[in-house]
Amino acid sequence: MSLSYMLRLLWAHWPWWLAGAWVGLWLVPLARIIPRKVLQGAKDPCNAWHGPGGGVKQPVPLFRRLWVPLVNACLWAYAADTACHPAFWAVLSGAGLASTLVLLALIDWDTTMLPDLVVLPLGVAGLASSYAGFTPHNLLVSAASAFVVLGLMGGLAWLFQRIKGESGIGGGDLKLLAALATWWGMVGVLYVVLWASLLTVVWYLLWRRFKGLSSEAEWPFGPAIVVAALLWGL
Repeated sequence: MSLSYMLRLLWAHWPWWLAGAWVGLWLVPLARIIPRKVLQGAKDPCNAWHGPGGGVKQPVPLFRRLWVPLVNACLWAYAADTACHPAFWAVLSGAGLASTLVLLALIDWDTTMLPDLVVLPLGVAGLASSYAGFTPHNLLVSAASAFVVLGLMGGLAWLFQRIKGESGIGGGDLKLLAALATWWGMVGVLYVVLWASLLTVVWYLLWRRFKGLSSEAEWPFGPAIVVAALLWGL
């Protein structure tokens, strides 16, 4: 995406990117509030889930408060530029998808958690968008794609665990991929998995090399899925 294209987007769809920036401001605190509520509901200590971001007790980085609204504003402007008819609901559908993915990436980065509270509504919204004609396929294909992806990836995860004795992919990641299948279908999700797998390996190696990783922290797969999914959507 060129700079001139982005500037044209922002000029042509300024109400949407302003709304996206405002929503982006709320995504940052929500990424801490939601996992904290989930942990409280499960009666787990707040430091029970610890990702590279340090968990819910760490202060929110200042840079995050800047880049999240900026990225979300650009994603909303892009959704406005590419939406089908009826424009308002189509834009809202695409913008909601993008913001939810950003929220999930932030939560997973901090806690290695992909809460059902966020993931499951994303799948329901994908089914609704397919029914409304906002996705490339109909409702039946959307639902079937989710079931196939969940069965296929779940089966591979089970097989990996039987052979290696350890989990290859988390349950939250499986649910997220199934939710994405309602939006982009089975083939789209397989491409997302491929690019996310490559991305997370490179990301992990660079992070360990230049930033280090706490011995208590686990490496999340969700942020790489989100980045790959957004790039696929773009």
